[in-house]
Amino acid sequence: MTGQVQFDSYEAAGAVVAVNLVNELTLEHAFGRPIQRLDPFLAVRQVLDVDPPFARLRERDVPGLVTLAKRLREIFRNLHNGDPDAAAGGLNGLLAAHPAHPHLAKDHGHWRMHHHPADAAVVPMATAVCAEAMARIVGAGDGSRLGTCHSHDCDRVFLDGSKNGSRRFCSTTCQNRVKATAFRRRQAASDL
Repeated sequence: MTGQVQFDSYEAAGAVVAVNLVNELTLEHAFGRPIQRLDPFLAVRQVLDVDPPFARLRERDVPGLVTLAKRLREIFRNLHNGDPDAAAGGLNGLLAAHPAHPHLAKDHGHWRMHHHPADAAVVPMATAVCAEAMARIVGAGDGSRLGTCHSHDCDRVFLDGSKNGSRRFCSTTCQNRVKATAFRRRQAASDL
């Protein structure tokens, strides 16, 4: 046993898609540097490559997915700022516009539960998948596990699977940079 929190596979997949959409389409800074954006279509294709129904992705879907990523970022921001009511309101708005419609689908020879209409277009499907997964996490009282990096020069978001829910940084890179900066400041202050 690793001590990591185990989200069920569907919950994790939808939350991971949400995290990756936000990180690929809405970042200004990551790891202390300004972001150089990839072509949005290629970035979205890479994110959505996790699920066969997303293979229907077209260039015309990208603006809707960028809008979704911005709305998801706002939900992460609300959770980061300690406002789960606003986060829940945002998720409820997404779910009202794109409700989950559970059904079984056969993927790679196995039946899996899907929480989007079987014939949904890509943007409504992605919205239902991301909103439903994040709503499950918030509804279980684990909204703090949908995190935003605490480094002042990094906008990345993450899903915290740590045992005690104490993750505060998107990566060890950011954690180490913040710790090194704090150490240098303490050293400089003690030298005065």
